[in-house]
Amino acid sequence: MAEERLKVERRSESGKSFARRLRRTGRIPAVLYGEKTDSEKLSLDGHSFELFLKSGHSVLNLEFDDQEKQVIVRETQKHPVTGDVLHVDFYELQKGHKLTLTVSIDFVGTPKAVKEGGILQTIKDELEISVLPKDIPDSIAVDITNLAMGENLRVKDVKVENMEILDDPDDVICRIQIPKTEEEEKLEEEVPEETFEPEVITARDKGEDSESD
Repeated sequence: MAEERLKVERRSESGKSFARRLRRTGRIPAVLYGEKTDSEKLSLDGHSFELFLKSGHSVLNLEFDDQEKQVIVRETQKHPVTGDVLHVDFYELQKGHKLTLTVSIDFVGTPKAVKEGGILQTIKDELEISVLPKDIPDSIAVDITNLAMGENLRVKDVKVENMEILDDPDDVICRIQIPKTEEEEKLEEEVPEETFEPEVITARDKGEDSESD
């Protein structure tokens, strides 16, 4: 489990106008909470946080007021158009207490079947796990090197240590799709689409229907 550090500051103000002023200075409003932590309002440097997100790490140590708290990012709100981070929710970790979170899947290797013309189709790109803070992974490595043509890789096929995967064991993570032959593609192109003509209801039809009611 890789860790990074980020200096933050407490803030007393809140509200949309304050948040806009804060972002204009390059900082982002945030909140810290946890199982045994009273909610605290914080602000942090936007550029430093963006670098943390790109690092792919799961755990972050927040430094403020001569103390350090180990956290994970619980939620990140982003601008729908620019993608800029608008607000961050941090959750403080407690030693010895398991937590539930989603972790991205790191697909390792190139399937032999892909080299033979198969198509890798990804169904899931993250897994939900229950894990102790000290064992939180940055990602879960899944080796797909030996996937054969037409074969599926399911959640139950993933082997992990010191954590429990909460997804349905039979859920498909990825599969190798068998490529269609030129003949199959040609047949699909030649099959005409079914067309349906709308039923025309005349005034007489309507009259007959109303009399039968």
